[in-house]
Amino acid sequence: MYYKIIKDKIEEEKKRKREMYSLHDEVILKEMLKEINLQFGTSLKYLSEVEMFTVPRAGKIVSQYFNRFQSETIRAYLLPWIVSDKIENCATIVYDAYNHFKESDEYISAPGKPSPAHIHVRYDNAFIRLKPKRMREKLILLANNPRDAFYLPFTVRMLASWKTPSLEKKLIEYMNSAGITAESVGITDSEDWYPSIYYIRRELLFTGIQGLQYYSSKEAKEEIEKYCNVPDVDIRTAAQKAMKRVLECGKKSESL
Repeated sequence: MYYKIIKDKIEEEKKRKREMYSLHDEVILKEMLKEINLQFGTSLKYLSEVEMFTVPRAGKIVSQYFNRFQSETIRAYLLPWIVSDKIENCATIVYDAYNHFKESDEYISAPGKPSPAHIHVRYDNAFIRLKPKRMREKLILLANNPRDAFYLPFTVRMLASWKTPSLEKKLIEYMNSAGITAESVGITDSEDWYPSIYYIRRELLFTGIQGLQYYSSKEAKEEIEKYCNVPDVDIRTAAQKAMKRVLECGKKSESL
């Protein structure tokens, strides 16, 4: 099954190559894969192979080519290669690359175009895998931006698990997500955008609930409690789980 998936992806890449990446990136990809193949005895030829698996210890080679690629998709596919080897300054490379993505046309998809989820989910995974506490303040800046918080929900939850004081107020704002405007996430109220403002608000509500479970303040409890009996079963379940954790953490603190 795994072999068939790769084979199908390669065939699709052959058919749509010019749509998937530029000639500029194709030349760099071939050059990078040639160097990896020579050093590690592999026979990689396609981006689809880069997407599906990594070559241990090839992260250093990949990092030397990383910033030469124009495509945000290719850069995202290369992240696991860099992160798995935890090369020098790995967290900085990932953080700078995310900001590069933020400045690109792919950061917010045009109306009617697919979401860049295949890109931002890889950054979210990279940050939580690295757990770069020395980068806490920079990540908090991202968490304070509603679109970035939507793109990086597990990173926001990681920051909350570190009990970052300055994040609590922002999580409460996300729980009252009706106040998040389309303009604040770079779109309009039109449903032609994907994801829509309504979907973003809902996901930020979950991010707020899951993040606030690490805080035992009166405000955090009150905000979570608001959602413990709502009709929406998914929201209600998330809030009840969060409240259970908050109360358990409160009991542990009292016993110390």
